[in-house]
Amino acid sequence: MADHPVKAHFVADPIELPDGRKVCVSAYPDGSIRFRVDGLPYVLTEAYLSGNPEKDEAIVKLSPGKQGSSAAYNYVEELEKRNHT
Repeated sequence: MADHPVKAHFVADPIELPDGRKVCVSAYPDGSIRFRVDGLPYVLTEAYLSGNPEKDEAIVKLSPGKQGSSAAYNYVEELEKRNHT
């Protein structure tokens, strides 16, 4: 790992989701892409990182754990707290 992190050469404006969470996307000179999402916890539920040869795209899906992980309970619990305050 480098001593100095590489600075992003592009940072998109945050996207605000209907529930108030924000998604930020950054791109780096080496071609890498970074996603930052508010409202933890999340689990990785879908990843097609090799891409689809016909479409030349990669897909990454994060979920608040609706596939049975403990993250699902934590997410629902957090939403209930927000709605009652």
